[in-house]
Amino acid sequence: MIKLVAAMSQVETLLREIRDELGEIKLLYRGLVEKLIPVEEPLSDEKEAIEGGDEVAGEEELMEALG
Repeated sequence: MIKLVAAMSQVETLLREIRDELGEIKLLYRGLVEKLIPVEEPLSDEKEAIEGGDEVAGEEELMEALG
């Protein structure tokens, strides 16, 4: 029984270490992505399109556009 408890304690410790290392890898990856693909603020018309409501085209309008 004591060996089982000791083994479970080791497993718990290893899992914590793995979780901590994964967190570090995640931060490093995020930093790399931000360097490779810089975050840009949207232009005013892009921001307006993002925040504005969507217009839904009807069937007739679609058929006219497709010609």
